[in-house]
Amino acid sequence: MTDEYKEKKKKEILASARACFARKGFESSTMDDIVAQSGISKGAIYNYFKSKDEIYLELMSVDTNEAYAYISQSISRITSTMAKIEFLFDEYLSFNPADEEAKGKNIVHTEFKLHSSRKEHLNRIMNTRRKKFFVDFVASILKEGQEHGEIQMDIDPELFSNLFWSMIDGAVLQTVYPDFPYKKVLQEIKNLFTDKVRI
Repeated sequence: MTDEYKEKKKKEILASARACFARKGFESSTMDDIVAQSGISKGAIYNYFKSKDEIYLELMSVDTNEAYAYISQSISRITSTMAKIEFLFDEYLSFNPADEEAKGKNIVHTEFKLHSSRKEHLNRIMNTRRKKFFVDFVASILKEGQEHGEIQMDIDPELFSNLFWSMIDGAVLQTVYPDFPYKKVLQEIKNLFTDKVRI
């Protein structure tokens, strides 16, 4: 088998798993469901992934790396710290709560966070990802802003980065309720956060 063939099969498995997780939920989905969805034999799937957890971690890695590359590249073109923070909020404000694919992905990610809390090795992986791609990323923007005189010196960048992601995650999670005013709530969060950190 060529590397190209292997990569193609791996992507097919991941796409099938994503569809299963979104439809049935992570906990309820089984390897047999992924086999049925993909049309690939269970033995062949186990050549690529040893468990449902491994499949999810690969999906998460792909999603995170793609999003991080896009955000990092976009942020690098912005010089003002406040404009960078506003850009991050605006990316989430552009999220459409009615989009079933995006909603399904967010629900699965939340499910896996809870699932990983019961398994120490998964919890370590998830916490390392959270710190590297989320907490450290926003904290570095806030520190840069303090150095440039744009951000209040008396705020703790890491604490406020955690605050930022807690508010974002909370708002996104509430979109499971059809009448949740997501964009209005997030706009108010944006106003409160930017007013608090800017000089």
